[in-house]
Amino acid sequence: MQQPTISIRADDLRQFVTDIFKAAGFSDDSAAIEAKVLVWANARGVDSHGIFRIPRYIDAIASGHINAHPTLKVIRQSGASCTIDADRAAGPVAMTFGMDSACDIASVQTIGWTLITNTTHTGPMGYYAREAVNRGMIGIVMCSSRPLMAYHGSAAAALPTNPIAIAIPRANAAPLVLDMASSAIAWGKLLQAKQAGTDLPEGVAMDAAGHMTTDPAKAVVPMPMAGPKGAGLSLMIECLVSVLASIPLVEPSLNNQNDSPRAWQNAAAIAVNIAGFTDPNEFATNVDALAIQLKQQPTASGFDEILMPGERGDRLLEERLKSTIPVLHTDWDQLVNVAKRFNITAPEI
Repeated sequence: MQQPTISIRADDLRQFVTDIFKAAGFSDDSAAIEAKVLVWANARGVDSHGIFRIPRYIDAIASGHINAHPTLKVIRQSGASCTIDADRAAGPVAMTFGMDSACDIASVQTIGWTLITNTTHTGPMGYYAREAVNRGMIGIVMCSSRPLMAYHGSAAAALPTNPIAIAIPRANAAPLVLDMASSAIAWGKLLQAKQAGTDLPEGVAMDAAGHMTTDPAKAVVPMPMAGPKGAGLSLMIECLVSVLASIPLVEPSLNNQNDSPRAWQNAAAIAVNIAGFTDPNEFATNVDALAIQLKQQPTASGFDEILMPGERGDRLLEERLKSTIPVLHTDWDQLVNVAKRFNITAPEI
């Protein structure tokens, strides 16, 4: 069933969100980054990683889980890599800093690999991968957290729903952007289904007893995407992010060492300077040619068009930035309630 929405201009929503985070203690720059990233998610149709998250973020700031005044610092640097302690910064703030650092390194070393430790919920990973494309590079981002998802064959949460995003520039179109969780359903979408009471698809979640369910009220454990493939991808991301930074998250959680967590989330931001391998213009032209050939293939039954990774979201983004962004009434009402706590007046809708 289609849920009721309100419509709001992107600029108005960004300013509203910026005001809320400033009132919660963020600096002007950090509040603006947070608002830009979250509203971008809504504009691209990724509501589960947009303003829906703000009430939880504000509570996390109040509890100290998110540090409104972090000191982000490089704690280790070697060649083309560096490790950043994000000091429990808001995810978008930490990830923006991490990808900027990766691009700076890649401009000299061809590859820049940064590990961002001790961060909080990172939000839409595709946004940060695109930041590398904006600097003429390939962007790759990954994130790991604590167990939420079943491992293939397990009846309980054993791995995070670790996401990965890859952004590749094209010559005459928006970049190719793969942005996916390793689970069959993203945790944010599961939370949204719980809030709305909408049934889940078959095979995407288990209840507390380890039985498959489509009831969002009973669903507590997402399943890995494509069984062992999604489970294996999540495991490798934990190794490439948390274990590589010597701050493992999964094993201590499974080993009942949750009383004093060393980090909430860890992430990697990787930038690839195309000029270190080939001519960037030639590369982008060849990527364009590849995408065009794929889109010209015969369509299968039930398909009107062949879409490239990120293309559907880009179309929504372009359309909504010109007009308005539809926001679920439930998300809007919660955001307005948060604003009232800071005596902030919501924009007219």
